[in-house]
Amino acid sequence: MAADERLVFIDASAWVAITNRKDRNHRLAVVIFHRLLGSSTRLVATNWTIYEALTIVKSRLGINQAEWLWDRLSARSVVDVIRIDEPIERAGLELFWKYRDKAWGVVDCSSLVVMDALGCRHGFAYDKHFVEASRQFGFTLVQ
Repeated sequence: MAADERLVFIDASAWVAITNRKDRNHRLAVVIFHRLLGSSTRLVATNWTIYEALTIVKSRLGINQAEWLWDRLSARSVVDVIRIDEPIERAGLELFWKYRDKAWGVVDCSSLVVMDALGCRHGFAYDKHFVEASRQFGFTLVQ
C-alpha cells in the first residue's frame, strides 16, 4: 500500500509517556502530542496498544490516571482505534515467530501489521522494541 504521510501510529509507550509526569519522555511526548493534535495528522492506535497502555498506567500510577487516559483515548476525535481482528492477530503472530532473534512482543508485531496495512510510515513511541522495529521496517519515529 502507498505510504500515507498524514498518518502517525501511537504506541502504548507514547501514551504512557504522555500520562506519566515522572516518565523521562513526558515533556517531549506532551509537546509532540499537542503538535500532532494541532496538525492535519490522523492519529491511529490499536485496541491492543490502548489496553497495554491502560494496564501500564493503572499498575504504575493507579486507577484514576488510567481512567483519565481512557477518557481521552475513547474520544474518537483524538485517535482512530483499529480493532485487532483475527486476520491481523494471525499476521502479528506470524511476524512474532518470524523474527525469533528479536524481543518484540505480539502487540508490537500486530501494530507493525496494522501500520503496513494502512501505509503508515510514522510512529510515536519510546519502547526500545518499537524503536528497533522502526529501523528494521523503515518507518520514522516522530520527534
